[in-house]
Amino acid sequence: MKQVTLAGFGTISTNHFPFTGPPMKIVTGEEMREIDRIVISDRGVSSLSLMELAGAAVAHFVMGKIEPKHVVVITGRGNNAGDGFVATRLLHNAGVPVTLVMLSDEEGLSTDALTNYHALSPDIPRFVCTMGSQVALNFEEGDCIIDAILGTGVKGEVTGLFREAIEAVNNSGATVVAVDIPSGLPADEEYFDGLCVHADYTVTIGLPKLGMMQYPAAGWCGEVIVASIGFPEDLLTAPSPTRCYLVTPKMAREILPARPPHGHKGTFGSVLVVAGSIGMTGAATLTSLAAARSGVGIVFLAIPKSLNSILEVKLTEPITIPLPTKYEGLPDTGMLDGILEKSAHVNSLAIGPGLGRTEGARNLTREIYARTAIPLVLDADGVNAFQGAVNLLKERDAPAILTPHPGELASLLGMSVQEIQKRRISVARGFARDYNVILVLKGARTVIASPSGDVFINRTGDTALSKGGSGDLLTGLIGGFLAQGVTSLKAAILGVYMHGLAGEKTSAIKTERAALPTDVLDAIPLAFNELENT
Repeated sequence: MKQVTLAGFGTISTNHFPFTGPPMKIVTGEEMREIDRIVISDRGVSSLSLMELAGAAVAHFVMGKIEPKHVVVITGRGNNAGDGFVATRLLHNAGVPVTLVMLSDEEGLSTDALTNYHALSPDIPRFVCTMGSQVALNFEEGDCIIDAILGTGVKGEVTGLFREAIEAVNNSGATVVAVDIPSGLPADEEYFDGLCVHADYTVTIGLPKLGMMQYPAAGWCGEVIVASIGFPEDLLTAPSPTRCYLVTPKMAREILPARPPHGHKGTFGSVLVVAGSIGMTGAATLTSLAAARSGVGIVFLAIPKSLNSILEVKLTEPITIPLPTKYEGLPDTGMLDGILEKSAHVNSLAIGPGLGRTEGARNLTREIYARTAIPLVLDADGVNAFQGAVNLLKERDAPAILTPHPGELASLLGMSVQEIQKRRISVARGFARDYNVILVLKGARTVIASPSGDVFINRTGDTALSKGGSGDLLTGLIGGFLAQGVTSLKAAILGVYMHGLAGEKTSAIKTERAALPTDVLDAIPLAFNELENT
């Protein structure tokens, strides 16, 4: 955490993700405004004090991170503009050249914004813009723009002068820092693809907003910095109607299963992987090795007998269990008795990668799902086995985790991928509730939903994971954590977080473009090292 002393203000600090403390909740604009109201009305903090702290957080970030030569602050009418005026004053007092571009005259400003406008030095250049006044001309000297046009109250598309200003900001070529939320982005919508400021950084006040969580909007927020500005901890951590939370390193670290120094392979559990078919032995390999990397004591792999010689060569640590099938290399219910027998002596199951979509594989998956009583993670063809029979998912009493990508979930629900992507949070929550499973909806900003209605959003990962086989690694990690006694929801959260972090570690070495799932597998130890030692 950086600390910078600003002339005329003192020392302030902001937290970058990760956020310390209890799980960071994700709120709507309305929820955040209610927190503001309580702080002001019930806790005796003045609205001007909150505005001062918010503007100072922005000024601090700009000075500490960007070190600009010339800042342009563009403001609207409301309290977001007031935050911008505070940042303008503090930057000017600190010796940073700053120009103020206003989209409202004094008469149009909110009460607190007007107070902070009057506190500005007369030496600060300022321009009041109207429609057609070529807002962009006022950006020419700035290498950094602070966007303080609109806050969290936006509903629908922005029009008129504000729209013109947003377009000018996006075309400026400058580094853009948004105050609280990029202007034009609705704080309360889980999906938005309209016009808003495209920020390089967003200094969001108090808590992250729902509208910033999913793509494409997440990309327009840039790097998000949460500035708590001293809000009481009880208000930041109180139950939220959205029931959405951000997965943070602290959360992941707390989930990590213990490694007692006197432990042995039995201490750390065993997982049975059911994966692979002819042509898809790589999926079984990746899943098994990722499970082994999770810290589990023993990994077993159940495969068609005819594939055993291949997997014996590909795998060293996992133990293969060759089982009979009707057709060579194709899983079917001939494997069921052997799998049920082994499942009685392991701690978790990981089913699906590379099983294929044959009738035999489908029936095998459904039987294992219904007839086993240990925690289970279902992926890929394991998920596909329930197409057209999704209600069968309700027939299992033991914990189950499903990890579909949007296409697989769309097929289960009879929806289009586009519908899924526009409502990732609400669809995942509804599915988890309706079928009593943990639902991991994969993709950028993976969504983890529980039957209770709680949703967790993960930020780790990059396009290094956009390769066939990456999902197999996730299945193995989750299965391995389940075997070590981690509860289903927490195993899903930890698996998703570590999978993404390993992807990032891989990208730093191999690049996002060239990284392979085997590279990500090799980077899992690096991810553990970072999580446990930072």
